[in-house]
Amino acid sequence: SSGINAEYGKTGRIKKRVKRGGAVHISADCAKLNDVTNVSSHVKDVSEKEVDKSLDGKRRRKTKPLTIQAGKEISNNITHRLALDCEMVGSGKDGSDNQLARVSIVNVYGDIVYDKIVLPREVVTDYRSLITGLNKEIITSKGVQFKQVQREVADILKDKVVIGHDIKHDFNVLEFSHPKPLIRDTAKYKPFKALSKGNTPSLKKLCREILKTSVQEGAHDSVEDARNALQLYRMHRTSWERSIKRHKKKAQKNDSQDQEGSDELQDSDDS
Repeated sequence: SSGINAEYGKTGRIKKRVKRGGAVHISADCAKLNDVTNVSSHVKDVSEKEVDKSLDGKRRRKTKPLTIQAGKEISNNITHRLALDCEMVGSGKDGSDNQLARVSIVNVYGDIVYDKIVLPREVVTDYRSLITGLNKEIITSKGVQFKQVQREVADILKDKVVIGHDIKHDFNVLEFSHPKPLIRDTAKYKPFKALSKGNTPSLKKLCREILKTSVQEGAHDSVEDARNALQLYRMHRTSWERSIKRHKKKAQKNDSQDQEGSDELQDSDDS
């Protein structure tokens, strides 16, 4: 774990092993998953200004169709904003303990920058094949050691804005944290939650009602889920980011007022 801390610096910390991850993200038919490509440490990093321009539509690149097969067309264009989705298989007596089985990351244009199958560290009792598309043969032949994937993903996400759906479960199985100010969770965004009367909306519901698309019909694709979360964020980026800035200013104002009150109390005590 010391290697991860060195890579991830002050932006995150390795968590103790989490066995119960809660809701399960579901992924794609991986039967045809090609060999994935490792992302080198010297990949191109696009500036915040350039990404903002693309999101504002001033210099927008056409996003790849959501049907691109996972494991193909790996890009080295790691932008400041990235979307993440993890797939999990089950371990434990009843198969309810989540084990990381696949990690997919796409850049702000929807291009795949990372996509790997992961070797679970405990005996798998439920591959959840109908919803993950994974089985023992795929994981055994394509899987990479957990520690390697954890280190590579932590390095890619360092200091980046990470977009995802109910993303706490992804970080639970990755076993490291990410700074809250750098997370954009489509399951927690209030205007999206309003569609479910304040409850946590499913990604499928958000795509149906906002993107007007049908997703997760059968086995799911983690790349597609990451792209869908990205598209939801992109459609509401301006209002979302303004909301964050307002809350930040309000918090700073409250902190300033609290400090002034503390100083006045201290002056009173001194007198």
